[in-house]
Amino acid sequence: MGKNNTFEEIWDALSKSKKVLISLHPKPDGDSLGSCVAMKYVLEKMGKKVTLISKDDISENLLSFSFIKEVDFGTGLDDLDLEDFDTIIFVDHGHLGGHPENIVNKNFPKSMNVINIDHHETNDFFGKLNYVNPGMISCSIILKELFEKKGINFDGELCRRLLLGICTDSGFFINGSPGQAMKVAAFLVEKGGINFTKEFYNPINQQSVKFKKMLGELFSNINLKKMDGKNIYYSSISKEKLKELGINSSEVRSGINFLKDLEDTDLIFTLSELGSGEIKGSFRSFTIDTSLFAKEMDGGGHKGASAFYIKGMSIEQAIDEVFRVIKKVGFHEK
Repeated sequence: MGKNNTFEEIWDALSKSKKVLISLHPKPDGDSLGSCVAMKYVLEKMGKKVTLISKDDISENLLSFSFIKEVDFGTGLDDLDLEDFDTIIFVDHGHLGGHPENIVNKNFPKSMNVINIDHHETNDFFGKLNYVNPGMISCSIILKELFEKKGINFDGELCRRLLLGICTDSGFFINGSPGQAMKVAAFLVEKGGINFTKEFYNPINQQSVKFKKMLGELFSNINLKKMDGKNIYYSSISKEKLKELGINSSEVRSGINFLKDLEDTDLIFTLSELGSGEIKGSFRSFTIDTSLFAKEMDGGGHKGASAFYIKGMSIEQAIDEVFRVIKKVGFHEK
């Protein structure tokens, strides 16, 4: 594991920056959105010029949040001249997979300050400055601690941005360390004067008919394979079905969360065929360290939830490849 920089070192670099670029991670979720817009909000209060981009769209259940308008969706890191910025901040990027080849290979301009703030076990400390804490359930909690130490005012807007990441990554206080998430969420709700049910729980948990149909497809395609005494469930969905339903790449990533609690399940994975020629894979387990499988496939994530991408294969070939990796890596307890 790499070495962390201190909050002071990171804050010093942020304070000296003038033109900052922030990118949501590929197929962004609520923590990616919440932590990135929170960082943007604070930096702009400090007088910095901030550009916030995302190559991929966000899921429909997050579109009701007003700060969504601050993200330039459809613009990726390969669409910009990185020489125009003195600092790039990666928040909630467990790894650089899914970005352009030059980014994955860390070919940033020499003059650019690359700051990496994350909470995934698989992070390889790719920044010039790094702060990675796998003990935090979301990046939004890390930012809350950073801002608190630097005396930033937690007004209603900042509280709402951070709360989004905590609610979504914790699965509304079910995943990871619920007590940690609840404590920080309570602070933000009180400080921000937030109507938690109306502003967060209801809009985030509502599901469209097309999303329900996608779940139906995944449930219909479930299979079981036993390996070394473990029950491994797996499912897949084709690009044709995703196109028919109108499901984007960020929405498809959350489908596995509704399959993971099948009884007698030791490990579950889903494969979603994207229109870009990629297959998005996701692992979930309550007992097995899935990050080891994902890392073997150049992916990343947490022990209980991780993801990866496969190119140049059919769904059937990808299923065989995942089982090959599982057999090679073996089962390791969380």
